Amino acid sequence: MNVDDLLRGLLFREFRIGRCRFDFLEGLLAVCITGVGCMLRTPFETGLPHWLYLLAEWYLAVMAAVFILRCTYSRRRALGTYGILLILPTVVAEGTILRQNACLGALFFLCALLFLGRKQGEEHPWMFTILTAALLLWSVRYIGLLFACMVLWKQERLKAEQLLILSAAGGTRFLSAYRAWFQARYTLVTFHWPNIYEILGKEAVQEQLFDPLAVVGFFLTLGLMIFAVWLFCQGETDLSVQEGQAADIRKEMVQCLRLFLFFGLAAGYFLPYMDQSYGYLYCILAVLYFMLEPSEFLTPMLLQIVAFAGYQECFHGESMMPMTVFSVIQLLIMSRLGMRIMRDTGVQGLCGQKNWHIWTD
Repeated sequence: MNVDDLLRGLLFREFRIGRCRFDFLEGLLAVCITGVGCMLRTPFETGLPHWLYLLAEWYLAVMAAVFILRCTYSRRRALGTYGILLILPTVVAEGTILRQNACLGALFFLCALLFLGRKQGEEHPWMFTILTAALLLWSVRYIGLLFACMVLWKQERLKAEQLLILSAAGGTRFLSAYRAWFQARYTLVTFHWPNIYEILGKEAVQEQLFDPLAVVGFFLTLGLMIFAVWLFCQGETDLSVQEGQAADIRKEMVQCLRLFLFFGLAAGYFLPYMDQSYGYLYCILAVLYFMLEPSEFLTPMLLQIVAFAGYQECFHGESMMPMTVFSVIQLLIMSRLGMRIMRDTGVQGLCGQKNWHIWTD
């Protein structure tokens, strides 16, 4: 065998590591992407990021690739997910420059999704519940996940006792954050997540005992989230598994990711005192959403622009455009996701039928 035949055979040779299979070119591409990702995380100005966050970001990309591979059985999509998450500007900015721990929260929730997104009969919803409850106790920025879980409970993906644990964890952290907002006298100017306060105004009252914007935002968020849960629970999802058939995992996870994205973004849109790290998890989920549903390319692209605008304002004191513009873009993203969820749950059809009966009567 000559050298040309040897190289040709090597290029298309398939390797196995346990149950994982990959071609030589796929492995070489993964190594090159990993090298580029490491170079992006070693700026000379700030030095190396914390080893824990560097490892968490790499492991996050690997787990995201595994998640996509389980849902689509496509090695190309899995490799694409791995590459995107290693070079995503928001991910690089959070772990390298700011060196904050949002990557750990995203890793926890991605592991929770891996336990939820399995074939019928092989799910581990209790592991999903434990990890998500720990995340809800950790930070109030994940409170939107609780309301998405309420809709999953209505769809019989979670049990009542699991929802009770999640509600206790999320409610405890929510009330704790409310108490801190009531006493700490923060100023909204120091936070850089584009939300409704960019449109209404960010000036906080510091001389009084509490900030009225924080109080209004707390009750507004709670009311709107409960209304959205009630609305989405009016219809019936088509994810029910018929006897003797397995559920479409990809379709299930697309609808679950829509729920998590909508409620997560909606909560952060009305909650006060949210910083630029709020969008980290939802940028990751948006990439997974796009990889499972390629027609939804606009959602991760626009959300990445919105999230990175918050980091840019944090780094430089101003963004490339007024933050009000990014707040409006985020509102459009939420509206698009909400309409898709209404279509998935059949609420759109119910509204049409009620309007038809009103006009005909």
